[in-house]
Amino acid sequence: MKRIAYIFTVYVALFFCANSFASVSIGADESKIAVEVYVSSSAGDDSNDGSKNKPFKTFSKIPRKNARIFLKRGDVFYEPLSGLENCVVDSYPNNGKRLPVICGLRFIKNPSAWENMGGGIWRLDMNADANFSGRNPPAATRGNLFNNIGGIYDASSDTLHGRVLKKHSDLKDNWDMISSPEFRRNKVTDQTFRYLYLKLDENPAKYADSLALITYGNGVSNIRNCTVRNIAIKGFGRHGLTGCSGGKIENLEIDLIGGSVLVGFPNWVRLGNGIEFWISGGPNSNIHNRVSNCTISRTFDCGSTIQGRTDNGNALALDIVFTGNKYYRCRQAFEHWLASSGNGPIEYRDCKFVRNFAWEMGENEFDSPYLQDLNFLTYDRGVAAMTIRENVCYGAGAYTGIPNWSTDFGDNTFYVLRGKPLVAVLRGSGNIVVNAESDADIEKYRQITGDKTSKVFIVEKDDSALRDKLLKGDFKYVRKFLNKKTTIKGRVNELN
Repeated sequence: MKRIAYIFTVYVALFFCANSFASVSIGADESKIAVEVYVSSSAGDDSNDGSKNKPFKTFSKIPRKNARIFLKRGDVFYEPLSGLENCVVDSYPNNGKRLPVICGLRFIKNPSAWENMGGGIWRLDMNADANFSGRNPPAATRGNLFNNIGGIYDASSDTLHGRVLKKHSDLKDNWDMISSPEFRRNKVTDQTFRYLYLKLDENPAKYADSLALITYGNGVSNIRNCTVRNIAIKGFGRHGLTGCSGGKIENLEIDLIGGSVLVGFPNWVRLGNGIEFWISGGPNSNIHNRVSNCTISRTFDCGSTIQGRTDNGNALALDIVFTGNKYYRCRQAFEHWLASSGNGPIEYRDCKFVRNFAWEMGENEFDSPYLQDLNFLTYDRGVAAMTIRENVCYGAGAYTGIPNWSTDFGDNTFYVLRGKPLVAVLRGSGNIVVNAESDADIEKYRQITGDKTSKVFIVEKDDSALRDKLLKGDFKYVRKFLNKKTTIKGRVNELN
């Protein structure tokens, strides 16, 4: 009788679990939307009522639950957006060309703020708030990590200087920079990241007010069952979008992300992903997400990732799909890894990275090359049920990780520049690296990965005919990055 009761209990539990999964909604339940608000940094006022004719100016007045939130196209919002539940975030008006920008850039509006320290070293006091515009919140509200910058951005030429180093003795080349070597959380104070030291043979004042700091933080974070579409996120030193479950993420432009020091890690490292879904194993784990038609570019670390570490012994990445996204010069297009305390179960269930496009991964403009700078990366120690199929990638090699890393990896197309690592197996001092030189190397790639169906082409860097063909086809989106006039050049006044 007890066995019958047990079987019944298990059956009921499984029934409700299955039906709960089936009923999970992706994005906002628009039937519950109770209010509609508009926000304009250029024409709004926080004393307004938030209507289309009287929009708010900042995010401080918007409702955080069951709301439709419109951001004005062409406007720049120097603040992060977080803490939303069952909301739709979109842009207005529909006929506008430029997306609204959620921006972490802090412009150096006073060129004379740079102090000459001699030997081609310049110092910037990042606590002198009067010297800055853009993202410049009151000191009392921004915490000790605000000045933990990811790099310097020149808005006049759309150039990223992202070589942040650990020690003063490392400052050797132009645009090398350091703020602090400290990474221990209990040692960080409001003075730790106060000064930025920059190596430059000329006075940085030459660049007037076009230089901006990539400030610490996330662009969009801590959202639950939200639809976010038609916005841009730029210039945050941590992540572009993170802390999201039940999210429908569509048509975002995410650029200039990462580079800050990961305070609290056992050693000095930097971080920064375009879109990160952190798997915690708890109720706030980032599951049930859809990301589509986004353009993610110039990230310190990966363009998109599913990763996490749990303390409860069970790590489950559930129902996360990336499709139709476009990547440009990130470290990797996609990374995944899970870890669990006590050797608990690790599982990817219904997780897919399919029909995406990646151009020149590894060339992320932060000037910090790693062996892992290929299109795909995993730190998983076992084979994962991860679907990675039908993606098209140009420039970097295919994969870094363990052999036979995925149960469903294939039908991708790789155009790999000759001499680049085609595949790498990380084993400490016993790393296995296969460079793309010949058909024999392609065969080694297939033996290591088990990938028999992907198309692999070894191409020459100076093959302009192939590049032109690709730029007219799947990689049309890359042309806007190559033509600086269509990106952020000329928008300095708009941005600061």
